Parts: sequence; C-alpha cells; structure tokens
Amino acid sequence: MWRYSLRWAYPHLPCPGEEVLVFEDVPAGERAPASVMALFIPGGDYMVSLDFLDDKPIRRWSPERKAQARQRNLERRVMKAAPLFADELITRELTNRPDYFKGK
Repeated sequence: MWRYSLRWAYPHLPCPGEEVLVFEDVPAGERAPASVMALFIPGGDYMVSLDFLDDKPIRRWSPERKAQARQRNLERRVMKAAPLFADELITRELTNRPDYFKGK
C-alpha cells in the first residue's frame, strides 16, 4: 500500500495549521487520488507526499550477531591502520569496552 498525503512543505518554519491536511491509502502503483489533488495548489505551502507503507516487522540482530560484526569490524579497522600492533590494539579495545563487543 502507498499513502498519498498533503503535508506542510517547510520543515524550517512553524506550520500555521494542520501538518497533514488530507491523506489517502491506495494500492501500490496507483496515481495520486483526486481527493488529495483537489486540495493541492501548485506553488502553495503544502506538498503532495508519498509514503510506502510496509507491514514487515523490523528485524533486529541478536546480541551474538552484533558482537560478531563489531569484533570483525574492529579487526578490519585495526589491521588497516596499524597491522604491526593489531593484536595489542584489539586486546586493549576489547578490555576497555567489553559490553559493546559482547553485543549489548
């Protein structure tokens, strides 16, 4: 589903009225509905916006997966910057921030 709406166009200025004047949900690929376009004034203070509605839940990484990625990225960064002292620097970073590198 897509959501067409008529929204305040200037985020840096306070809105004098409603932020969203009208919105309507339509099947994906449809053109903007007449109910939204009837209120639209070209050059006005409100713009036609399109939001893509998604019903999928957000997938979060497990703490173990986060820990693996963080340690891998640490090793990659240290090896690029100072490969001669990589072991010492990685050990120091793991002891200074153990919770971060455990995925918390």
